[in-house]
Amino acid sequence: MTNHTTTGGRPPFAAYGPASAGYGPSAPAIAPPVAVPSAAGAPAAWPGPAVLARGSASTTGPGGARPPRRGLGIAALVIACVGTIAAFTASPVSWLLLVTALVLAIVHLARRSGAQVPAVIAIVIVGFGVFIALIAALVSGFSSSGPRVDSAPDPETDPYTLAQRLVVPPGSESASEREWGTPQTVIDSDTGDEVWTLRALAPTDITADTATASPAPFTASGSFVAIPIEITNLTDETIDSDAWQFQFSANYFLSDGSYGDAVYDPAVTDVYPSRYDILDVFPGETVTFFIVLDTPLADIEQGRTQVDLYSGDSLTWTAPGG
Repeated sequence: MTNHTTTGGRPPFAAYGPASAGYGPSAPAIAPPVAVPSAAGAPAAWPGPAVLARGSASTTGPGGARPPRRGLGIAALVIACVGTIAAFTASPVSWLLLVTALVLAIVHLARRSGAQVPAVIAIVIVGFGVFIALIAALVSGFSSSGPRVDSAPDPETDPYTLAQRLVVPPGSESASEREWGTPQTVIDSDTGDEVWTLRALAPTDITADTATASPAPFTASGSFVAIPIEITNLTDETIDSDAWQFQFSANYFLSDGSYGDAVYDPAVTDVYPSRYDILDVFPGETVTFFIVLDTPLADIEQGRTQVDLYSGDSLTWTAPGG
């Protein structure tokens, strides 16, 4: 007699496979799925294959949905904003940033992943940035191609340009060098007014005068030589050292034509001031500055003093027959 009685809704004994009947090799033990409780008095529902396949834990996030990818979209949005700001400066970097943002936004949209709003906003901002970059480029192009009035020196305020007006009066140029002590007038070429009278005097040995200074200035040659240059203000106004009328250079050239290095030791210039130590020259006043050289007097007696004006005119003094 066959027993058809079932217990608690359990499937027939044969449902557990042949191995349970003692035939063949033993199969791995598999825990039976847990029956889901059902209404009172009804057999529990047996788990279906889909439930067994999913497993007991989900790795796709709450509700089984995969989180949306936002990385490329947000990156495109940030780069688009930076590129648009840079576009106002007409910088080439702005174009690189805008193109990069556009590519990232398109790639993000092509993936059809979630959170596409940042990418769409990035494309809109890129369009605005391109418009700004084009306008900035046009404005920059017009500015660079237009006349640069502000880059040219103002002849009424630029000291260098004004100093170019200092010239030797026409007809007073000398083909030969002036002898020591010969005065030379300098005029304003715009107005014809006399500005200075200049003359350079013969070099003098000042070694004894500087030896008493404390501390005594160092001399490599053993002696100092000073060349006095006198300037008389012929204008009716005071001229300071920064005025355009005082822009010139004064140098001494040795008998072999080499340039003599001037000495600016305070122990020397306190007694023999250089042209940079002159402050104000009052109307009609004569001031004297010195070119001091660390050279024996015998080595420079046949040299020459040269004053160069910014107009290109040069005034030269030397010993007779020098």
